[in-house]
Amino acid sequence: MLFPSWPNPQKQIINLGLERIKELLARLNNPQHFLPPIVHIAGTNGKGSTLAFIKSILQNSGYKVHSYTSPHLVEFNERIELANKMISDDFLNEVSLECKKASLKDQPLELSFFEGTTAMAFLAFSKVKADILLLETGLGGEFDATNVVDQVLASIITTIDFDHQEYLGNSLQEIAKAKAGIIKKNCLTITTNQHQEVIEVIKNQAEKLNSNLFYANQLGFNFDNLELGLKGDHQKQNAQLAVSFIKNQKLFKITDEQIKIGLKNVKWRGRLEKINDPKILKLLANNCQLYIDGSHNMQGASTVYEFLKNFHNQKITLIFSMLKDKPCEEFLAKIVNSKNYQISEIILTEIHDQNRSMSLDELEKIVKKFNIKYFCIKNYQEIFEKINQLHSQVVVLTGSLYLVGEFLKKLASNAK
Repeated sequence: MLFPSWPNPQKQIINLGLERIKELLARLNNPQHFLPPIVHIAGTNGKGSTLAFIKSILQNSGYKVHSYTSPHLVEFNERIELANKMISDDFLNEVSLECKKASLKDQPLELSFFEGTTAMAFLAFSKVKADILLLETGLGGEFDATNVVDQVLASIITTIDFDHQEYLGNSLQEIAKAKAGIIKKNCLTITTNQHQEVIEVIKNQAEKLNSNLFYANQLGFNFDNLELGLKGDHQKQNAQLAVSFIKNQKLFKITDEQIKIGLKNVKWRGRLEKINDPKILKLLANNCQLYIDGSHNMQGASTVYEFLKNFHNQKITLIFSMLKDKPCEEFLAKIVNSKNYQISEIILTEIHDQNRSMSLDELEKIVKKFNIKYFCIKNYQEIFEKINQLHSQVVVLTGSLYLVGEFLKKLASNAK
């Protein structure tokens, strides 16, 4: 299933504020008040990976976990997991229809897509028992639709950098203030290495609300020779955030061995993910490694740059596209101009189901500024053929999670 019957997926507008979703939830008898203990996660990068690490540790320790994430990659159901299982189509449609009826009752509500899906998630979570709920913000924190819960077990703030400035502000202090809005009275607050001005904002908010603040990078846990299930040096920081929460909370009994197993077994699609499916690999030339990554801002570009250093003696091909409101030229400049590895060529494409996708003409104007060979290809079958013609050893697809999701759908259909 791609989408529930409601809300309208075309309403991908960003409309920060809590009035509309609070009204809808009130019409649903406030399901957000009937949830298990909540871990609320905000930040610019690493939210999903940190959530995935925590979820894996808890599940490997025998606990039932609800989780809410966005966006989805292949099917909508990925966003809502109930007691360790992805929501079923039938139950998804049930809560979708219930929310739709409530939104149309008396004075109809004009809701964004994310507000509607968040209400659906809270309603679903309230109907199924679990030990804990892991809740990822969509954008920001203070006025994000997920921030309607009154109490949380922990607020986790991952690395903060510039992104969505048109909604969150043009300074790191403004962005940090928005993210720190998820901190609640007397909860645990956990953060990691940050710019000093960001740390000050988080520290002040935690002190104001009598929240115990912990810094994950000061965690006394040995990560040496520890195998993480997610690739990239940056994942150690996300793992530290997860382990810092596990070590500082008091509700769940979890051993160090269970932590290590959870960190090793974690799965999170589209984050420097190596494709190992034999059905997909047979589409590519022998020994070609394929990685997909949804990085779309400058911090993400740094992650891709560091990862590509691992392939300094190999022929690298980039598959790239990006949304119009993202830093395309700066992103490419970070990863293309390197003495540590050599990108041989870039295959430019479009994200077909996103009207905010940059066109091939727009992408080409930017790539022409770099001294690199490139190809403009819309059709995915032709992309596979071009990769094989180029005899690429390493292929990395990056620039957008929406691109990753579309690519996975195409890979799956071509592998049948």
